[in-house]
Amino acid sequence: MAPFTDLTAPGLFIFGYGSLVSSASVSRTLQRQVDARHMPLALLHGYARDWEIRVPIIFDDGIACNGQFLDISPQPDASVNGVLIPVSEQELAMLTRREAQYDAVEVGDRIQSAVAPAARVIAFRGRAEFRRDTPQVPSFRPRSYRSLVETAVRSRGADFLAQFHSLTKPAAVNEYQGGYRFADPAQELAARPPAC
Repeated sequence: MAPFTDLTAPGLFIFGYGSLVSSASVSRTLQRQVDARHMPLALLHGYARDWEIRVPIIFDDGIACNGQFLDISPQPDASVNGVLIPVSEQELAMLTRREAQYDAVEVGDRIQSAVAPAARVIAFRGRAEFRRDTPQVPSFRPRSYRSLVETAVRSRGADFLAQFHSLTKPAAVNEYQGGYRFADPAQELAARPPAC
């Protein structure tokens, strides 16, 4: 895909509000270099950000659990800050496989940004069945995930970082140290495809 340089042209974008704020994370999944300068800032109105999605993961030490990750849910008076990632239809399909517990929802009419009003914008919203604990399966927030998100958010400037924290619902979560992989091999392959 050609480098994204024209904000005024209609196109297809993903609204990234968690790990997708990280150009490195996006680049790894899409298997192309995505420059943060080509990911304009945006606000999504009518949604709130929280830590309520549960995704089956396995930590490097063998602990299987539900990983608690960032999600959005409808809330009329709320907003979420994030970035817009220009993608092709094929790349949208790649990211949809990565975000297996989320639905891809159209949010273009709720986006405030510098992109063209006719742009198509997709956000990943967690499905209801994954927004709760599973009996006899512990839930942990991976510390490495939180660190990835915070590093990406901090790289967008102090104002963006402060806004991120003010627009994210606080959560009482237990963190777990160490690397992890998705329990679903297809989801893991989509998230971390082998280097070409």
